[in-house]
Amino acid sequence: MTANVILKEVQAFLDQPSQLFIGGQWQDAKSKQTFMIENPATEQSLAVVAKGNADDVDLAVEAAQQAFKTWRYEAPVVRAKLLNKLADLIEQKAEELAQIITLENGKPLLYSRHNRANFEFA
Repeated sequence: MTANVILKEVQAFLDQPSQLFIGGQWQDAKSKQTFMIENPATEQSLAVVAKGNADDVDLAVEAAQQAFKTWRYEAPVVRAKLLNKLADLIEQKAEELAQIITLENGKPLLYSRHNRANFEFA
């Protein structure tokens, strides 16, 4: 996969500043550290990402526990609607996700596309 076939949405995603998504907000890692993600097939630098640590994990777990307090009381129909919306978004972004997986893992794009084709959302 060469740079000229990467979707513009994928390149925009890779170029954006990397932060951690915790509690519904983007934030820097507590360590303020980052690291480079490389395509193992080409050794090309792809993106700089936040390097989370145990403090970030603690914050994420706490945020998930807080979110679950309200989520568990949502009506099943409401939860199903939200999960179906998520499934729709995954399907809409399937090519972008396949390209990102290919770039990050170094595997052929055809395999990434095939893997996504095996997901079925009932």
